[in-house]
Amino acid sequence: MTFPSPRLEALAAGLTSVALTLVATALVLLPQRLAQRPAAAGVLALALDADGQLRVWNRPIRANDLPVLLAQARQRDGVILRLVPETSTPWGAVQAMLTRLEASGLPVELQLP
Repeated sequence: MTFPSPRLEALAAGLTSVALTLVATALVLLPQRLAQRPAAAGVLALALDADGQLRVWNRPIRANDLPVLLAQARQRDGVILRLVPETSTPWGAVQAMLTRLEASGLPVELQLP
C-alpha cells in the first residue's frame, strides 16, 4: 500500500480549506443579500430606532417627511415597505409605525431582529 506524496496531501488540504472558506462565506453573505434586496427590486427598508426615529438608507428622516416618502413610493410599481425595528424598540412604537405604513396602501413587511 502506497501513500500519496506529502506535496499532494498539502495541495489537497489547501484546496479543501479554500473550498470550505468559500462555502462558509456564501452561507453568511447569501441570506444578508437576499434580505437586503436593492431598492431597484422594489423594497423600501425603514429602520426604526428605539426612540421612534426612522432611517431610510441609514439616513434619519423626520416624521413630516414620511408622507412625502410614501407618496413617492406609491408612484412606483411593486414597491414593498419593510419595517426593521431595533431589538430595543418598544412593541407599541412598532405597532404605531405599522399602522401609519399600512395606511399608505402599500404592502408592508415586518422584519424582526
